[in-house]
Amino acid sequence: MTGERDERLVEILSAMGLLTPEQVDEAQQQAEEGRIGLIQALLRLSYVTAQDVARAAERMPQEDSGEGPPPPTAERATTRERPTRADGKASLDSYEIDPEALSEIPKPVAEEHLVLPIQVSEDRMLVAMADPGNVFAIDEIRSRTGKRVEPIEVDEVELRNAIDHYYASRARSMVQMEGTATTDLEMQLTGSEFAGDMDQKLVEMLDQAPVVAIVEQIMKEAVRMRASDIHIEPRAEHVRVRYRVDGQLMTFTTLPTDMHRYAISRIKILAGADVSETRLPQDGRFATEVDDRPIDVRVSTLPTYWGEKAVLRLLDKSRALVALNQLGMSKETMQAWEKLLHTRQGMLLVTGPTGSGKSTTLYASLHTINDETKNITTVEDPIEYQVAGVNQTQVHRRIDLTFASTLRHILRQDPDIILIGEIRDVETAEMAFRASMTGHLVLSTLHTNDAPSAVTRLEDMGVEPYLIASSMIGVVAQRLVRRICPRCREEVEPTEMELERLDLKPEQVKKMKFYHGRGCAMCRNTGYAGRIGVYELMPITPELRDAIAAGANASELRRLALRSGMRSLKYDGLAKVNAGITTAAEVLTLLFAGEEG
Repeated sequence: MTGERDERLVEILSAMGLLTPEQVDEAQQQAEEGRIGLIQALLRLSYVTAQDVARAAERMPQEDSGEGPPPPTAERATTRERPTRADGKASLDSYEIDPEALSEIPKPVAEEHLVLPIQVSEDRMLVAMADPGNVFAIDEIRSRTGKRVEPIEVDEVELRNAIDHYYASRARSMVQMEGTATTDLEMQLTGSEFAGDMDQKLVEMLDQAPVVAIVEQIMKEAVRMRASDIHIEPRAEHVRVRYRVDGQLMTFTTLPTDMHRYAISRIKILAGADVSETRLPQDGRFATEVDDRPIDVRVSTLPTYWGEKAVLRLLDKSRALVALNQLGMSKETMQAWEKLLHTRQGMLLVTGPTGSGKSTTLYASLHTINDETKNITTVEDPIEYQVAGVNQTQVHRRIDLTFASTLRHILRQDPDIILIGEIRDVETAEMAFRASMTGHLVLSTLHTNDAPSAVTRLEDMGVEPYLIASSMIGVVAQRLVRRICPRCREEVEPTEMELERLDLKPEQVKKMKFYHGRGCAMCRNTGYAGRIGVYELMPITPELRDAIAAGANASELRRLALRSGMRSLKYDGLAKVNAGITTAAEVLTLLFAGEEG
C-alpha cells in the first residue's frame, strides 16, 4: 500500500509541475538501491520539499474518487478516507512517518514542544505541530538538526496520541532488535565451547553487537543536550538512563533489564576496565567523537543491589575557552582577581566542590595572562582544554607520573607560571608552595566550601602554616547556580520561607527585586537555562597573613576577610538575584553547601 501511495503522490507532484520524468527515474533507482520509499528518495535528492509532499497529500482525496489506489481496508477506513479534519487542520493519517525523521528528534523534546517529525530531506524537515507559530519549538528543532522547519498544524489530542504511538513503536522495534541480539549472545556465550573463555568471547562479540548502537546513541543525545554526566542505573524492572543538564538530573530513557550486562560491558571495554570484575568499583576513560566534536569520557562503575551502575562524565574538548568576563564575576571581583594574576610570584587557589566550575575559572585565568613572553606549564588530570602557547602535561599514575613527580621536572623547565590541576596530597602541596616562594606564580584548585576554609584544609593535609602565610596571595571560592530563562523571566514576590532562610531584613527586602522563570518551551518548562558562577575572593592582606601564621581557624579568617572588604558567596548570589540573573531558591543552595554569610 505504501508503494502505491508513493506512486500516486508522484503523479500528483508531476501534475503540479514539480517533477520531471528524469527526476522520477533517478529517484526510483535510488529507492531501489537504498531500499527506501519513492517519496523518501525524492526528499533526499531535494527534488521536492516536505511541504510539496504535504500539499500533494491534501489533493489525494479529491483526485482518488475514480481510479488510483484501492479503497482502504475496513481496519483503516475510519482514518484513511478523511486526511483533513472539519476544522481545516491536517490529519496525520494522510502522512507516512519517516523513521529517520523520528531519530532526529528525541521523544522528550517532542513531548515538551508538542511536535512530531514526519519527513526529512537533506536540508528540510516537515513537522506536525499543535501551534505552528511556536518559534521556540522551531528554534529548538533547527538548532538540533540544522534543517529548515516546515510546520503543519494538527489537532493537539491527535498529536499527543501520535507522539506516544510512533515513538513507542520505534522503541519496541529497537528493543526487539536488541532483544534478539542479546538472546543470540546469551545462547552463544553459554555454549560449552566458550565455557573456558567467557569474558574474552564477550569482549569480541560486543564489538559487533547492536548494543554498540544503543551506547553510542545514549552518548550522542547527552552531548547534544549539553549534559555533563550520564547515569546508567539498573533497577528491578528496567535500566534507567539519566542525564545531568545544568546541574540537575533528568531521566532520558529506560532500557530492558536484559540489556544491562551488555551495555555496562561495552562501556567497560571502551574505558579499558576489567569486564570480568563486577564486585568492585572501577574507573577508566576513553575518547570518542559526536557530530565531529572530540569528547573525553571518564567512566566510574559501582556495584549496587540490582547490578553495576555506571556514571560517564563528558568533556567536550571542542568548546571554546570562556573569557574571564564571561564567568559571572562582579566588576570589582574580576579587577581584583586580574591584579593578583599579574603578580610575579605566589600561590593562587580556586576552591569549591566537584562540578562548581573550578577548571573553567583556571583556564580563563590562564588565558588572561598567556603571552609569548611567559613560559607557562601545566600538570593536569585530565587535560580538559588545549591552550595555544601553553605546555600541558597529563598525569599517568600507572607509570608513576603523578602531580608531585611531574612538578619536580617542571621546576627544571624554567617556568614563569605553573598550573596544577588539583592539590590532593601534602607532597604536591608543599612542592607547589615552595615553587611559589622561588619566583613562580602557581595556580591550583582545592575542594573546600569557602575561601577561608582553604587555609585549614591545607593545614589538615599537613602543610605548615608558615608556608601558607608566606606564599599564598589569594583564594577565590565559587559555586554554579542556574540562570533564569530570559524568555519567560518575570518578577515575583519572595516567599516568607525564602526571606527567613536568607536572613534578610525588611529594609533589605524593600531595596531588592526577585524573579523567577514561569517555564516555557525554550527551557523545557524548568524556568532555567544555563548556569553562571557565584564568587567570593579573599586576597591575603597583611592582617590575614599574620592570622594564618598564628594558626587562626576558618571562622576567624572569615571575620577578618569580611572586615577587609571580602564579599561573600551569599552577597554575590543576592546581587545576582536582584539583577534578575538567578532565583532566591538557587542562592539558598549556597547556604546548605556550607556558606556562612
